[in-house]
Amino acid sequence: MGLVLTGGAALGSTAASHDSKAAAIKWKEGKKFPSVATRFDGALVGSKVYFLGFRVDDAGTTDGSIWYYDTKKDKYTDTKVDMPVPVSNYTIAVLKDKKGTALYTFGGRTGDGETSNTVQVYYPDSNKAMVVKTDKWPGKTPSDCTSLPATGVVVVKNVAYVMGGMSFSTSIPACTDDNSNQVWSFDPMGKDGKRWKSMPKLTQARGYVSPAVVGNTIYAIGGDVNDVGTLTAQATVESWKIGAKKWDDKGAKDLLEPCDESRAFGLDSTVVLAGCGQWPNSLPDVQVYDVKKDKWSQDTPLNEARRNQAGENIGSSSKPNIMIVGGYNLDGTAILDTSEFGTAGKFIGQLGSAQAGVSGTARTASLF
Repeated sequence: MGLVLTGGAALGSTAASHDSKAAAIKWKEGKKFPSVATRFDGALVGSKVYFLGFRVDDAGTTDGSIWYYDTKKDKYTDTKVDMPVPVSNYTIAVLKDKKGTALYTFGGRTGDGETSNTVQVYYPDSNKAMVVKTDKWPGKTPSDCTSLPATGVVVVKNVAYVMGGMSFSTSIPACTDDNSNQVWSFDPMGKDGKRWKSMPKLTQARGYVSPAVVGNTIYAIGGDVNDVGTLTAQATVESWKIGAKKWDDKGAKDLLEPCDESRAFGLDSTVVLAGCGQWPNSLPDVQVYDVKKDKWSQDTPLNEARRNQAGENIGSSSKPNIMIVGGYNLDGTAILDTSEFGTAGKFIGQLGSAQAGVSGTARTASLF
């Protein structure tokens, strides 16, 4: 199943104490997901958050069933439809194409350990899923391997932007441990076979980027560098104003601590990074970026440390309600079925005094 035998990246982590009066986000427990689930995503359409399959164990077993969470009824429902090619390590792009509202996924990892270049789409209105055969995911690493963009997807004005990615010697078929700096745009209204277009490249090649959009600017936050099968979390933050000739590696301050395999949310003038993966471990830390002040600060941590979680803002840009579901636990030894919701008014995150964290426990095996 493409297992990696390694000591893992036992990164030291930095936790922060928090001033409860200054903290902006309040997290509360939500209803449990019907299964343990990781390396997946959720997307809001109307009053329902859709999940297009998920991984259920560390051997790579992937459940392709499509579920939704009804935000009004506080209830999960199985649509009884599966994705044509069950994958994990995907992010959903909600787009309008010629058939209506569509939920797209680009590539991913199959249960057999293959890094896929398959583009799939699910239509909530008709409850149908299909493969887009004319426009396969074109992303490659320098070793000419299909790249795994995983969390690196955002949507701006009905165009998806897919950034970074990795390849692995543990893929089936095997390729090379490598990192991509490629960025591609996908236009769902484009002609068949011509929906992909190459964009300016990231300044740092990496995968599992946590992107967010504020206005017309995309922020590529954190991520991983794959070095001979060991993933090292990055603190890098770079920005790109859509249409600019290049990414700006000094356009935003770097994270307070390196984070990978997480979820970020762009609001009116703020970015929230909810959770902080440090493969193979994770932290509950929440970092908030003030775009105008160009400053990151720590805010109220999640109730549980997690990485590779699904996430969606089911509120608005001015009054967010951030839904977090599943993922791996603190040391990556268990997959979660829990969820939590983070609400906030004005973001006034307060950086607390740093205190020493505990180095993560090395893993003996992990399937990316």
